[in-house]
Amino acid sequence: MRIKKRSAVLLGLATAGALATAGIAWAAGYTTVTMDFSPSALAPPGTGYTSGKLSLHTHTSYTNPGNSIPGGALSRAQVYWDDDIRFNTDAVPKCPLSSISGKNMQQAMAACGTSLVGSGTVKAMVTDDPNSPGEAPGYFVNGCLRVFNGQGPASELLLYARTQVSDPSTISCSTNGTQGNFTRVFPGDLTANPGTAGADFADPDNCTAPIRLGCQLDVPNIDGIALIPLTEVNMNIQKGSFVAARCDDTPLQLNLKAIFTYNNSSTQTVNASKACT
Repeated sequence: MRIKKRSAVLLGLATAGALATAGIAWAAGYTTVTMDFSPSALAPPGTGYTSGKLSLHTHTSYTNPGNSIPGGALSRAQVYWDDDIRFNTDAVPKCPLSSISGKNMQQAMAACGTSLVGSGTVKAMVTDDPNSPGEAPGYFVNGCLRVFNGQGPASELLLYARTQVSDPSTISCSTNGTQGNFTRVFPGDLTANPGTAGADFADPDNCTAPIRLGCQLDVPNIDGIALIPLTEVNMNIQKGSFVAARCDDTPLQLNLKAIFTYNNSSTQTVNASKACT
């Protein structure tokens, strides 16, 4: 087994059911997105919200991957959630970033298990290093994702990734054990969608604690934290009444708009939707 002295993580989330997807190709890279909310049968228009599971999947490809190569890595993700998706950040206890940084999954759960609101998987790419002659070819790093209800105005969702940085990269995400050899935590900010996002995202609504509508999940400095290019994200969020949705618009669907910024400052906008009844 070869272990390289590089760090990497990736956000990931499992999706279920029939998902709508969209993507745009760029010279440097492109990202596709799917989203889901279950159950599909939500409360009738005007009658309230249904608690459930919110899922997100992203996949990023690069023409020439590398954190030091302009356009070769994803640096920021802004996910505009439909304003019919509601977050209640007071529904579960909150966890400070310092309690899970540098911890394995077992230690992180011991510190902040009551704040867990989601889980999933992650993937990143170790590329060939021209400064290391004879080094093994590039490979993918696999990891596990845990999502904690964070403490702080700019870290309200803590995307904790525990990865196995080695070739081959093997890790089990079915338990909160001691596997993996590298931890990174991506602070995500739940902040208001811009008014320019459209009526499906900003009605206007109120993205302030504890009940939040019209919110985006803004995850900055991805390349600065991961250190190697992010390639795949799979995330499920579900914990009591932490996330809920309604289906009040015509057509009956939940919408998502995502803006991805790469490390050459180029941006890409991707849309996805999930039909509901």
